[in-house]
Amino acid sequence: MAYLLDTNILIEAKNKMPFDLFPSFWTRLGEQIAAGKVFSSVKVREEIERGNDDDPLIQWLDDLPETFFLPLDGNILAEYAVLINWANSNTRYKPAAKAQFASADVADAFLVATSAAKDLILVTHEVPEPKSQKSVKIPDAANVLSVKCCTLVEMLRSLGVTI
Repeated sequence: MAYLLDTNILIEAKNKMPFDLFPSFWTRLGEQIAAGKVFSSVKVREEIERGNDDDPLIQWLDDLPETFFLPLDGNILAEYAVLINWANSNTRYKPAAKAQFASADVADAFLVATSAAKDLILVTHEVPEPKSQKSVKIPDAANVLSVKCCTLVEMLRSLGVTI
């Protein structure tokens, strides 16, 4: 099985496991990426690049194979449309939550759609909040398309990565 990383996985890893103190983590993650077992979305790259240009995470991402960031395609956009229709028809969510989820600047819906279209497990720090009205959480949206979610630790264990 292959995995798709949420933006929060990469940013939190950078913040809690800095490159200079945890080089083996970044090396092992890079090995899994090079082996075609771990991916992310072009939308994640866009979110990260809106940060500081001197961010070491951006520099690390620049050294990865281009295949790491999956581009949007027709299958992904079809799944994305299903998700947006689901969110918009869901009376539980406030209009601002629906707008945020559908925003082209937010990776969340694209990540779920990419996971569904490419049969990937979505790796995120988000947890389900099925009663949330203020935001659409990735695990809740993932349930709509039968996408599996896991944590970074669960992914690393499944891949047999040790650090």
